[in-house]
Amino acid sequence: MKTALRNAVRKYGSGLLLGLPALASPAFAEDAPAPVPELTSNIGVVSEYVFRGIRQTWGNPAVQGGFDYAHASGFYAGAWMSNTSANLYANATIEIDLYGGYRGAVGDFTYDVGLLQFLFPGANYDKITPAGSYAKKSYNSTEFYLSGTWQWLNVKYSRAMTDVGYFGFTSNNAGVGAFPGNPSAGVSGGDTTGSWYIEANVAYEFLPTWTASLHAGRQTITHAKGLDYSDYKVGVSKVLPGSWTLGLAYTTTAGADYWKNYPSVAGNGTTKDMNAGTWIASVNRTF
Repeated sequence: MKTALRNAVRKYGSGLLLGLPALASPAFAEDAPAPVPELTSNIGVVSEYVFRGIRQTWGNPAVQGGFDYAHASGFYAGAWMSNTSANLYANATIEIDLYGGYRGAVGDFTYDVGLLQFLFPGANYDKITPAGSYAKKSYNSTEFYLSGTWQWLNVKYSRAMTDVGYFGFTSNNAGVGAFPGNPSAGVSGGDTTGSWYIEANVAYEFLPTWTASLHAGRQTITHAKGLDYSDYKVGVSKVLPGSWTLGLAYTTTAGADYWKNYPSVAGNGTTKDMNAGTWIASVNRTF
């Protein structure tokens, strides 16, 4: 799977599905060339960074990029980075994702299993303004994922593996009453360990260099009430000469009303409907 496609399947907030693998003519095993290691990179700009339906840059654009190394054995590793907003993650301005796993194929079916580490350097709940309002807790989260793809259909399951759970949500910092958009929603247990996300993604090349994409996902936050939600996305992308891709998509959520009128954790008095439906324009290039 090409880097741009993998990134979009992994993280729909960062852009559109950028294309489908080219169809190859059947070949006998002895005629097929041996796979070789591949190092690729990508860089792009989006009008807004939206991850699993939640707006990450407080309505502002984001510059994003990363690299992937795929070994001939099927193992791979990579890194991806985007600017974020300190209004959402206290004292954070960037997100760094580190990941690695194994990808294989059985006929037309490909599978992918791995680990993904979200890092928000310098960010912590104890830095929410006013300082000391909440106990120390990192936003950094580790997820296990399992993905399967058949032609134009992808299904993926991701599960939080540490006590950070859903990006540090606990009964201390995200308890019942912590969200103005829905005062009855919040974490009712100690933390959100084991929170999980399942998604289905469709990418169909309806014309040469033109791809339509659909996405539906469901976020389940454990030990909580009123925090589960669904997100949806529809988009189209166009591949241009020189490995450039333009995209346009619309994303929205259902059941995430607790993200409405979300107050800035930086203490500047601003609020944002973090779950509001929004258009995302994107341009990127792979190398």
